[in-house]
Amino acid sequence: MGEEHPGDGNKLIQSEQIQQENMEVHHHPDLHHKRKRWKEYFLEFLMIFLAVTLGFLAESLREHISEKDRAEIFAHSLIEDFKADTVTLHQLIFYTNEKIKKIDSLDYYVHTVRNRTNDSLLYSIIIYVISTFQFDNINGTYEQVKNSGSLRFFGQTLVNNLNKYDATAQKLRLMEDWENKFLYEKVIAQTQDMVNYKVIDDLRNLGQIHHEMYLRDFSSQSVDVLVNQANVIKNLRARQLIQQKILLQKAEEILTELTREFHS
Repeated sequence: MGEEHPGDGNKLIQSEQIQQENMEVHHHPDLHHKRKRWKEYFLEFLMIFLAVTLGFLAESLREHISEKDRAEIFAHSLIEDFKADTVTLHQLIFYTNEKIKKIDSLDYYVHTVRNRTNDSLLYSIIIYVISTFQFDNINGTYEQVKNSGSLRFFGQTLVNNLNKYDATAQKLRLMEDWENKFLYEKVIAQTQDMVNYKVIDDLRNLGQIHHEMYLRDFSSQSVDVLVNQANVIKNLRARQLIQQKILLQKAEEILTELTREFHS
């Protein structure tokens, strides 16, 4: 065995100290990072808040622009629908007034002297009695707006008028159904036994009369039944006339509202 010298122990101690110092030199600097100040946390929070807020505002603006565009499209379509309805309503009101006037003259012409002129006038009156002209409103756009929840695009006054218009149109449609039921079940059956429907077809086609203008079963009882039935039709039509005028007024108000709100 070799001898140990006192200097060897000192050398060993010095070697271990150098290794420890080298290890300490290579410690990762992240172990000694500084804590953030509260201002830095607040700034980060503020940046995130602003980003979220701006994103929300951008999305809201996009939806608002989209809804405004849809409202414009619906408005222009409604304007066209109500323009068509006002034309129809003017024609319908004119027809209803004429029908009431013709029925008022029926009693005179069924009791007057029989000749070709008077009989042809009587036939023309009977055409009005058994004919009808119904209000077929164009409501496709309104139904689409209502069913899609898009009424919120419009002002409350306009929405109220649209709803009232629709309710009145449905009321008028019910009255028209009553008239049609009475016509087909009572009046037409009565007149078929009294006049020649081929002559009625001639007059409806605005041509010359090519068939015999006969009057059959023209007893006082049959005439009275016909006059009474015609008066029922007249009364039903007079009630319809009130609703037709209300519809026309509402249609004109709606058109005014739409053009004012959307500058059409």
